[in-house]
Amino acid sequence: MKKSLKSSLFFMLLFLFPYGLYAQISTFRIKVKSGLESTPPYLVKYYNSKDWEKFYAEIQQFNYNANFEYTIRVKKTQTAHKSIYSLAKIISKSKTKNAEIAIWDVAENYVNNPTSGKLNCLQVKSTKKNKWEYISNPILGFDYQEQYRYRIKVKQTKARDTDSMQYELLDIISKEKVTGLPSVASFLARFRWNLLQLNGKDVSNNKANIGFDAKNGTIAGSTGCNNFWGNFSVKGNLISFPHLASTMKSCNGANIENDFFAVVEQKQLQFDIAEQTLNFYIDGKLVMIFGLERE
Repeated sequence: MKKSLKSSLFFMLLFLFPYGLYAQISTFRIKVKSGLESTPPYLVKYYNSKDWEKFYAEIQQFNYNANFEYTIRVKKTQTAHKSIYSLAKIISKSKTKNAEIAIWDVAENYVNNPTSGKLNCLQVKSTKKNKWEYISNPILGFDYQEQYRYRIKVKQTKARDTDSMQYELLDIISKEKVTGLPSVASFLARFRWNLLQLNGKDVSNNKANIGFDAKNGTIAGSTGCNNFWGNFSVKGNLISFPHLASTMKSCNGANIENDFFAVVEQKQLQFDIAEQTLNFYIDGKLVMIFGLERE
């Protein structure tokens, strides 16, 4: 009987030995972000992480509550076939105060900031409101690119003892390329621009001007004699006017038309907007100054 029992135990050990050999257990520590509507995935930071990362596996015995941010220790059991994660310990659990989760559409261009005058406001529209609103505060973790329409999940936190809001990206739900021009083109399209100076000379009496249509990427204007029209393209600090055309009437007396077209028909011009002027440069030399005409 004893011999039979010993034999049975021996064979059981032989049977269990491979599983014990391949089942490896380890632990690691992570921070888990609050505000997630469903899990997994969790948004986590490891001890050496700067950014939140997605953690797609289920953490067994972890009862996540979106109102809290956690620091937990996770046990990982690695078998020959899969990894199993379970909660080992909740190290800390802190409630997020004055926070709200929102889904936003983000428009494809910056808009003018009425306070600073710079093009650094984002246009956002929540799923709860059917109108665009402007925000100038940055969205932490959001690497925004113009000419893309986004739908994002954002955590809005009201700072203590103040009315200011802090925004933090939770997830990019979608990102789609939008055909269009950068936001500076929208700013140019808000005004008609009158030519003040050409090649260092005052030409304001000639009444040359240019107008921009950002939606269609076109221009129209006058040299002070003939009308012209065509396309325009903006990339960084470069602007170009391909495919220009004009009326062909004869211009009596002194006019600036030839010099005007010699500049705007350049393959590329550098430009900037300073105060209320639009300035064109060739190889760093200022060649045209336009002043904006307010409606």
